Amino acid sequence: MELHTPTLVLVTGLVTLVASIALFINWIANRHVPGLLKIAIGYVLNAVGLTLLSQQEYLHPALAVVMANGTVLFGRILIILGLAEYWKQEDSKLPGINLFVLASWLLGYIYFTFINDSMSSRIALYTPVSVFINLCAIYILFNGIRIERGLRPVMSATAHYGAYLLIVMMVLNSLGETTLAFMRDSASLMEPDLATGLLFLGIVLSVMIFPFAIIIMTMEELSVEHEENAIYDPITTILNKRTFLEVGQRIMGVALRYSKPVSLLTIEVINMQQIVEKHGHQAGNKLLRHFSLLANDRRRNEDVLARTSFKDFRLMLPGVAQDGAQVVVEKISKANKESDFEIDGKVIEIDFLVSAITRKEEELNLQQMLQDGELELAKLKSAHTGQPILSLL
Repeated sequence: MELHTPTLVLVTGLVTLVASIALFINWIANRHVPGLLKIAIGYVLNAVGLTLLSQQEYLHPALAVVMANGTVLFGRILIILGLAEYWKQEDSKLPGINLFVLASWLLGYIYFTFINDSMSSRIALYTPVSVFINLCAIYILFNGIRIERGLRPVMSATAHYGAYLLIVMMVLNSLGETTLAFMRDSASLMEPDLATGLLFLGIVLSVMIFPFAIIIMTMEELSVEHEENAIYDPITTILNKRTFLEVGQRIMGVALRYSKPVSLLTIEVINMQQIVEKHGHQAGNKLLRHFSLLANDRRRNEDVLARTSFKDFRLMLPGVAQDGAQVVVEKISKANKESDFEIDGKVIEIDFLVSAITRKEEELNLQQMLQDGELELAKLKSAHTGQPILSLL
């Protein structure tokens, strides 16, 4: 049985080009979702590479093979970079490792194309690199789902159909490419060959599934964002001010009923504006996420942490008196000193101030406590000496 490989290659390239349009439309409609542009560009590079493969009759075959496969692999690495951004793994080293692998592969591929022409050697080089890239993408997807479920409560209820569809596709691709590498007879991609034909049939299926999976992922993200924006701060994923006020009123009612004290910490990252002006808004968002995680890890399950403005946080401590509030502030201060915050490899000190207000019984009034906390914080800012200061009222 023979399959007309050049036709399959051309069909694959055309399908990829059409699907690329869908991915760019997806990005244009959802520009705030990170990583979508890189994914779309990487997908286009795949289309270019596959189109080059179909033009071996018009280009020098050796040149076309090297350019085509190199473009395809580079496009897939760019997709990995986009997935890393989408799943909040911007600091992942996997895209850099893949670029190093690609550079090493390119040297070997050039050697076995222009110096020692060997199709079997090229297959032996391409297959493990392709499988390695798939495994890296699978890791980013699984790790991203794990991280997001830990940071975003709404995300834990999401099915992640798009991500799991990508994972299944990449697993099958890896298994298929490995199996077919042993079946191929080392003939050119343009020559009729069952294994090569099956390989490109699998590629056609993959390039059709991939954009649907990305669009499904985007739709799931938009759904999660819609639910989160009503409850959580979109940058830090902790409670927003509106939800904090609602929960705070319920806490006040319970504390009043059982005659329990309530402490309220008002926290301001006072060098936030300087960091944003010097390093940009992305660095500021990174700082907010870092500090919210730091503070969140030092609270009890019943404590309520929220981001209430550009650089302000509130932490409500039901049943906690003045001494207990001081312990919490000291824990946060200690954790801030021990946990380095880095921007572009440089450690940046997070400078913050905390005021703590404790009230009980008839003094339990949330709005008044909020005003008192802001007033006391303003006093602390005027007397700020460069170190976190605690004021208990």
